[in-house]
Amino acid sequence: TWLNRDLRTPFGGVKQSGVGREGGTWSMSFFSEMTNVCVMQP
Repeated sequence: TWLNRDLRTPFGGVKQSGVGREGGTWSMSFFSEMTNVCVMQP
């Protein structure tokens, strides 16, 4: 889980969490894409 984790920390990871020993904020932004979403109110 991402609970109680600080993405600015460049190390860590627990067993098979998938986070690994590197990553953090940069890795999250690398796999993210900003987009606009417009919702029409009734």
